[in-house]
Amino acid sequence: MMEKDLFGPIKEYFESFGYTCDGEVKDIDLYMEKDGASVAVELKKSLDFKAVRQAALRQKVTDTVFIGIFRPSNMRARAFRDSLYLLKRLGIGLITLAPRTGVIEIVNEPAVSELSLYMRRNGAQKKELAAEFQRRRIKTTVGGVTHTQVLTGYRQEALLVLHGLGCLGGESTGAALRKETGIERARQILYDNHYGWFERAGHGVYRITEEGREALTAYADVLGEILRT
Repeated sequence: MMEKDLFGPIKEYFESFGYTCDGEVKDIDLYMEKDGASVAVELKKSLDFKAVRQAALRQKVTDTVFIGIFRPSNMRARAFRDSLYLLKRLGIGLITLAPRTGVIEIVNEPAVSELSLYMRRNGAQKKELAAEFQRRRIKTTVGGVTHTQVLTGYRQEALLVLHGLGCLGGESTGAALRKETGIERARQILYDNHYGWFERAGHGVYRITEEGREALTAYADVLGEILRT
């Protein structure tokens, strides 16, 4: 399917609502007017940054802007939903054409969605973000790097629990570790054992595994820095 295959069906759709339409008006793929209001539609095979950029530029010269694309197979994909959020914030409409059925659907109306609306909806995530930042005793993680272990607040706390367990002879209860390390969720960290550093040695008692001893060596410098904070 080519971008030009979008033109006819989308043009007919708007014409059914009384718009007068034509293509390639000053480089706008589909331009139309109705009752003195102008509308531009940028036709793209898929929704990408180039499409958003061109649509945003059309907002300088037309009253309303849409991006017209072929309907994606999975509109619940994270990447598509993130792009749709951007369109909502910019006030750019999105219209799709289903290649097999020819069904036209306006997925997003061209109206700006206020940021405050999303901030209210994502209040819990905002609190989680701040909590994660505060839990990090040291803040040395380099941003923009992939395929590396992030020194999260949880990992730092787990390292402190591991160190505390070593200080208590390599075997202890969660309550004793909480007192030793000051980590309130020490018992939960032992129980979850996300990194394989701990194992049960009895009822409520845990000890360091071989992986845990290796981690004490591998993270020795990091632990030293955490303990100095």
